[in-house]
Amino acid sequence: MIRSSLVLLFLISATAANAERCRAFVNGSEVVIEAENFATFADTVKTREKLLNWPSAKWNRAWGSPPACLSGVLYDYLATTVPDNQIDGYCLTKDDQTGYFLVPGERNFRGLCRSTVCERVNTTKAETVALSKSIASSAVATVTDPAAAVAVAHKSGAMILSGSASTLIANVGNTSSAVVTALSTPAALTAVGVSVLAVGGAVYMCSGDAEPQTPPEGIVPEE
Repeated sequence: MIRSSLVLLFLISATAANAERCRAFVNGSEVVIEAENFATFADTVKTREKLLNWPSAKWNRAWGSPPACLSGVLYDYLATTVPDNQIDGYCLTKDDQTGYFLVPGERNFRGLCRSTVCERVNTTKAETVALSKSIASSAVATVTDPAAAVAVAHKSGAMILSGSASTLIANVGNTSSAVVTALSTPAALTAVGVSVLAVGGAVYMCSGDAEPQTPPEGIVPEE
């Protein structure tokens, strides 16, 4: 009887804990969020001091099975912990196998990317290492040309290079022929907001919709 009561108490405690916590994976890193109420969480975090770091909490197995974080809650939480230049202008795009990617792109009110999607590039281990080192070294350089690629050593551990596909090709250079090939496709060359993301021993190319084409003067586009 006592044992049954203890088991019941544990289950109730685990259920209560799950109601206050959720877990997600972003850029390959585990993110655990604790909140008394998801409905008011977005307002609550606005009063917190920005930590300017990547969340470090891990899921405690005693809490039971971790519920998935809603994208809006996840984005609002990251906005309180990540430096402004690594969250403003970023959005969350979901991958069924690896979780979320936090990448440059336009977002909706739920924090999700409006059009940006990521796909894995089949790079070798040597290419991944070389690309990561190249982006990391570029991240410390001062960029004055607005048309130049922007390199970010993200707090999540990801190395992100953003710009037009042609600009990224010039920056990637000889580090990865696979990435150059991916960036050279017609879809990538006409896409908006192209980024190369190196994280967790893998490389991804992320991009939005193609730039709308302006019709020649005097030609009215069809409705």
